[in-house]
Amino acid sequence: MGLAGTGAGEAQFQRARLLVGALTQAGVRRAVTSPGSRSTPLVLAALDAAAAGLDVASIIDERAAGFFALGQARATGMPTVLICTSGTAPAHYLPAMMEAREAGVPLIALTADRPIELMDCAAPQTTDQTKLFGSFVNHFAEVDLAGPVDPLSLRAIRRTAAQAVFRSRWPRPGAVHLNVQARKPLEPEVGTGDGSLAAAVDALLGEPIEAAVPAARPDPAALDRAAALCRRAERGLIVAGPLPLPPPAAREAAADAFGLAELARRTGFPLLAEATSQSRFTEGDSAADAARLGAAWAADGGEGLHLPDLILQVGATPVAAGAQRLIEAAGAPQIVLSDGPWTDPDGLASVFLFGNVERSTSELCRRLEDLAPGVGADGWREAVLGLCGRFRAAAGSPAPDGPGFHDGEAAAVAVAATPADALLMLGNSLPVRLVETWAACPGRRVWVASQRGLSGIDGLVAGFLGSLITGGFPAGVLLAGDVSLLHDLDGLAIAPEYGDGPPAVVVVIDNQGGRIFDRLPIAQAGIFRGPAGRHWLTPHGVDFGGLARAFGVPYARVEDPSALARELGAALGRRGVSLIVAGVAPGALAAAEESLRQAMAASSSLR
Repeated sequence: MGLAGTGAGEAQFQRARLLVGALTQAGVRRAVTSPGSRSTPLVLAALDAAAAGLDVASIIDERAAGFFALGQARATGMPTVLICTSGTAPAHYLPAMMEAREAGVPLIALTADRPIELMDCAAPQTTDQTKLFGSFVNHFAEVDLAGPVDPLSLRAIRRTAAQAVFRSRWPRPGAVHLNVQARKPLEPEVGTGDGSLAAAVDALLGEPIEAAVPAARPDPAALDRAAALCRRAERGLIVAGPLPLPPPAAREAAADAFGLAELARRTGFPLLAEATSQSRFTEGDSAADAARLGAAWAADGGEGLHLPDLILQVGATPVAAGAQRLIEAAGAPQIVLSDGPWTDPDGLASVFLFGNVERSTSELCRRLEDLAPGVGADGWREAVLGLCGRFRAAAGSPAPDGPGFHDGEAAAVAVAATPADALLMLGNSLPVRLVETWAACPGRRVWVASQRGLSGIDGLVAGFLGSLITGGFPAGVLLAGDVSLLHDLDGLAIAPEYGDGPPAVVVVIDNQGGRIFDRLPIAQAGIFRGPAGRHWLTPHGVDFGGLARAFGVPYARVEDPSALARELGAALGRRGVSLIVAGVAPGALAAAEESLRQAMAASSSLR
């Protein structure tokens, strides 16, 4: 029996209520549960907290639940709490926990566990869950729900919850794992105790622990060094790779989310802004003048343009191969503006400005108020904009006898259809690269999400729906490949939980799988072109319409750009999840890329 005769199940529930309640007091607003028995006290506690405003979702599969929660945290900037039972269940969180670490997204996993007396004795559904996620979490702690209920022990639970939220957000956001032991009975007994334990829990929840996250500032001496390099540069280039979604309040207030447009104006440097940088799809199109420089330079054969002599690398490493090759070819000194990761895969960085990226750009701009462009700066910028202008014309004017509906056209249509202030999520592998080459700026603000932390195809649908349902977006479009969808069918199973949320359109490029490998060296090997090539290309022949019917999701299949635009318009006009499959012509993308290179060569000869 517990305090003042409180039953063991009731005492356990009250400690769980304290744990979950303290998490909400520390700022958690959302929880995602998956079914199980050992997690019953935690789920009951979450449902109790729902009366005070905690949003609690139920998702059957822990892997999908992990990415759904990750998407919520990505859009809000605050951790979502995951709750699951013991055994293999928490292991399914691992991909989302890994992505949270590498992408800098806060997340908290409460994994129910068996008590110590059931360990190492073949008890069902029992394994070693201690530090299950290893170095992929910012913090690990254990909580025993059946432990003592004295004041010190109760205060320790409150402290553990506050630490979990704090460590999920600082020094860099990431995942936290709390392994929670529970004993039977897992349900509170009715009518046991005198209410003193519940009163003690209520009193502690009325005294939350304040643990504010420090604001990291870039080092002033490093800022001065960076400004000096900018002053000397004659061919400076700003390269903006993947950057996080700003939280809702910042999105409403910021026309220039990370200050990159202002940095480009102040320095005079062209801005190569990838789609995932939050600085590519803005109102008007002036900010995107040099956005596709990497693709333009590669399509032009890497000739006819002097290489940059200084690169300001903002955010994560760029995605597009053209931008990567341009940086490698330049071999120029780099100034890296990063919110935490040491972003320098080529070992060329000279100055690192760590801390809040927006603050770093603002401080650098302040030091460059009286910057006078270098001798060759005007000519360099003019050459860059001229090359990008030729590329836009070539990419936007398909040949009349073109190769047929190709992947790049599907990407361009999806971007063009995305409404203002909506969420565009780009799948990894081929889709994110297609956008860099083929998608023009739609002339309106579009926010872009991705899972570029580990660049995997895991959980794309689940992550998209999580971000969209919590982020305050009017609508959302996910552009993904067919293999990515097959890898996350559990994401489609979330459709009933998503309900009549904002229009969520999943656009799948069906090229019969794995066409990213057509662009890699393995494609030149004989084994790739034979039957064994299926180990890379993974042709599937799946009836996506049948899948859509199984999940109760509106569906359309299209095979030309105008039909895709029409179906996108219809899907964006209705709430809930829709699936559109764009069946592209085999080999059409490679032919279109060759036509693009020929068009660039022709335009170069006319200059």
